[in-house]
Amino acid sequence: MPPLRLFSRYFPGRTLVLILGDLFILTASLYFTGYLSVADSRILSVDPAVFLAKVLALVFLGLGTFYVGGLYDPIPHLDRKEAAARVLSAALVWGILIAALAFSLPSLSLGRLSLFLGVVIGTLGVIGLRWFLSLMPATNGLRERLLFLGATPVADRLISELEANNPGYEILGYVDDHPGHEMALSNGFRVLGTTQQLHEVVATTKAGTIVVALTERRGKFPMQAIMDCKLRGIRIEDWPTFYEKLTGKIVVQNLRPSWLVFSEGFNRTRVTRLVKRAVDVALSFLFLALGWPIFLLITLAIRLDSPGPVLLRQQRVGEQGRTFNLLKFRTMVDDAEALTGPVWTSEEDPRITRIGHLLRKTRLDEFPQIINVLKGEMSFIGPRPERPHFVENLQEKIPYYAQRHTIKPGITGWAQVRYRYGATIEDAEEKLQYDLYYVKNMSIFLDLLILLFSIQVVLFGKGAR
Repeated sequence: MPPLRLFSRYFPGRTLVLILGDLFILTASLYFTGYLSVADSRILSVDPAVFLAKVLALVFLGLGTFYVGGLYDPIPHLDRKEAAARVLSAALVWGILIAALAFSLPSLSLGRLSLFLGVVIGTLGVIGLRWFLSLMPATNGLRERLLFLGATPVADRLISELEANNPGYEILGYVDDHPGHEMALSNGFRVLGTTQQLHEVVATTKAGTIVVALTERRGKFPMQAIMDCKLRGIRIEDWPTFYEKLTGKIVVQNLRPSWLVFSEGFNRTRVTRLVKRAVDVALSFLFLALGWPIFLLITLAIRLDSPGPVLLRQQRVGEQGRTFNLLKFRTMVDDAEALTGPVWTSEEDPRITRIGHLLRKTRLDEFPQIINVLKGEMSFIGPRPERPHFVENLQEKIPYYAQRHTIKPGITGWAQVRYRYGATIEDAEEKLQYDLYYVKNMSIFLDLLILLFSIQVVLFGKGAR
């Protein structure tokens, strides 16, 4: 959807539709549940204008929470499950904020049952709106019109990602000073003009987004033309940023170090670290209190299944490259690496025991790592820690691999919920791209999103290794 002009400014069309749709849905849900709830009949005597003002205050709190949670980021199409998970994680924070606000300012309260029903119905409505929009990309008028500056292999890769996973864009073609470049491209899109003709091409095609895919820019970057497009409301995206938003990962091949230096993100203040640590400790005690019967059952099952210790202690690389002993339930035969030394585990590894297959499928083998979290060696959410032998090898072969050690490793992480189990250099590189995305965008909202996906893995065994 092309940008729309509002109050003398241009805004992404899809973002405006989402904001206005959410505003209507949340207002309607809180307003009508407040008046229809029998348990809160005292609301009926409230001045309608005052009641509406209370509702709007809570609604704008919700919109702000959704904005911070990334629900209005320029990603035209998300998988339905991911869209629902993003909304649920943001709605959970919104619900907590409403409860805190009602406790500190009782005059803003609409009644507990009314608030609960309103938040639940509003959340379902917001999810429904995004699911409805996901059915619409087949209509060209609702798709973001996309133009690539540079007919390069990078652009070719992005188009392949778009065609495979994101129908929310209508790809227009390329602008490039060397039409011969398109001979190396395999996707069938044409070079529509040169960089000197960028303004005319944008006007003719009505492009809403330009992705700068030039890998070599010295003396070739059309700064004035790009600036003119930017001032007209056209969204300008550098290709690594666009790739990050599109895929939820940061490409490591052909990535300029300057992009990592100047891009947004990588914000880890002392307050952020303290909050994350407090959540880790609280969740650790909660899971230990609720999960000890499961812990005992798994211990008994391992004892009966095969000889050997219940727990496996394995050296791993943690934050800032420091090593620690990671705890896991044993899922392989005892002394499995006596003959081979350190090797990656395959999905159908014959060394895995019968109970080990079940523990790996549900990730319950990771349960003892709660002790590592309590000791401060790990967090609940973060890149999975790897063994020193593999880290040394991977750092030599994969650029930016060491950057995943700038934060604490986690029991689960963005790479674990987004990518299958892997046991090759290529798999390690792919997972690193997800890990760098997490390191860059670490937040309470992203942690909630990962936690929701991880719970799905534990309950249904989906996406697990």
